[in-house]
Amino acid sequence: MSDETQQPEPPSDREGAVGERVPAVTVGLFGPRRLVKTMAEVGQEVADRSAHGIRFLTGGYDDQSDAEERYLRLRDRIDSAVFPGPWAFDLATTGHWLTVPSTHLPLTGAALYAALLRASLTIEGADLSRVSIDSLSLADVTEAYGEIGLDTAQVYDVPYEGPVSVEGFASFHRDKWERQHTTVALTTILSVERELRADGVPVMRIAPTRSSVRDALETAVLLGQGTRMGAHQLAMIAVQVIPSGAESGDYWQQELALSTHQKLLSEARQVGASVTRRSDTLFLVTTTHGALVRLTEQFTVAPFLSALTAQLGVPVAVGAGTGQTARAAEANALMAVEDSVAAGGKVAVYLDGGSDRLDLEPGPATADAAPVDSAPLDQRALEIVTSIASAMSATPGRQVVVDVESVAAIMQVTQRTGRRMLKELVEAGLAWPLPPARSTGGGRPRQQFRLLTEKLD
Repeated sequence: MSDETQQPEPPSDREGAVGERVPAVTVGLFGPRRLVKTMAEVGQEVADRSAHGIRFLTGGYDDQSDAEERYLRLRDRIDSAVFPGPWAFDLATTGHWLTVPSTHLPLTGAALYAALLRASLTIEGADLSRVSIDSLSLADVTEAYGEIGLDTAQVYDVPYEGPVSVEGFASFHRDKWERQHTTVALTTILSVERELRADGVPVMRIAPTRSSVRDALETAVLLGQGTRMGAHQLAMIAVQVIPSGAESGDYWQQELALSTHQKLLSEARQVGASVTRRSDTLFLVTTTHGALVRLTEQFTVAPFLSALTAQLGVPVAVGAGTGQTARAAEANALMAVEDSVAAGGKVAVYLDGGSDRLDLEPGPATADAAPVDSAPLDQRALEIVTSIASAMSATPGRQVVVDVESVAAIMQVTQRTGRRMLKELVEAGLAWPLPPARSTGGGRPRQQFRLLTEKLD
């Protein structure tokens, strides 16, 4: 069996989670190769019976030390995972490399029955009333033996009590065998089986039954569907600019709003989010819960807060909210941003509409905005904007604002040509059209443009 196999891609849209539609899921199967082969066979049965798109990716290994590497190869392609038992599951959890909801195959009395039967048929001299057993609880062992009418007076059991307990399993079985207290060792751990077999101890591995494998896979499918539906839950991020009061006036407000919108578009584009301007100081970013998780680095960092504050030079408040509808997500985001404003923009706030409220600290400040367009700037447009900026004796750091008349005068062209030049600058990303200024004498207000002279550096 190869390290990594998969069923054919289901016909339904794996990315879709619209309305009541259940999304397709991908489940990772991890464990010793022989067990993973059984898991994949049962998985095919589960997929064939399901009305929803399900596929299974396998990551079998020969040694537990390879488990993390096998998992990391598949982690970006799975929605949930199944591990061979509690030991492997706990190692993944305590090792902090588990990234999706996961479960493990249960070790029950049914698995013990199967192991006892195989031992009686394949191990010469095996006395089922004189065995050593690891991993299972004493209650499970007692119940299983009671149901088959065997005495447990000479049955020795050491339960699983965390990853550290596994270190003593081999010596436990070896000691009982060498003292002639037992005739066979029953273990759930592949490495323990190999060690005992090398020492000449009769050993049989307790393997989950196909029924328990099926139950675990169906649980993992439900976990994966929850992941997929959660990732597609609507999320809103409200961004509120908090004017410092150092500057005022309509023009400054409009300019700040344009700068905020432009920089926010650049940031949001990285996760495919959309940006809506509600006012000169309030913006809404529409995205999904999954994208919000990425933006916040698993809800540990405030989205946009540090970057916008550094780039704009004014305080910014950020509130994030989720909900099953756009209205619910928006309401939560707006309530959250009010709390962020109250905190002076020092933290972002997340609300999910339930009991969860998180204060997210700003990440590292970066004053450099992400490039809006990596394409080379148009040479003619560069020459035009350079000429205009030079003629206006622009002070470093001071904004350059022009209109058609001023461009025509500086470039010594007709107003029609000046209008065309400004259009070229806008298309090249070297100018922004500003909201029309109010006209005090009536008539059509003049259209002004801000030259992005910072791109000339």
